Amino acid sequence: MKKMIVVFIIVFCILSFMAVNNNKTGVEREIIASPKGDTTIVVKYDFFSRPSIYKKGIIFNKEIWRYKGSGFMETVHFGVEWLSEKQIKVTYDDKNDEYDEEFIVNIP
Repeated sequence: MKKMIVVFIIVFCILSFMAVNNNKTGVEREIIASPKGDTTIVVKYDFFSRPSIYKKGIIFNKEIWRYKGSGFMETVHFGVEWLSEKQIKVTYDDKNDEYDEEFIVNIP
């Protein structure tokens, strides 16, 4: 009985840590699968609409790219286009085409 309680507490602690870790870095997130479905990425936006891209893992997600800009005053979203199973294009399209940005991200 004591062993079951210890196992329950350990599992509870692990799941609690995963839930807190999953939500602390962003206010919004998108999960996007590749065309073949072999690779899945997670795009998380922080409070200044700066995206970070993670490769989805079984337990933890591995960060593969982070936006280096200063952020935005309004809520914006970046477009994600799959070029291949291991490469994506991340774009920001400004209304006036003055601040358009495009990044090529390789997925390990």
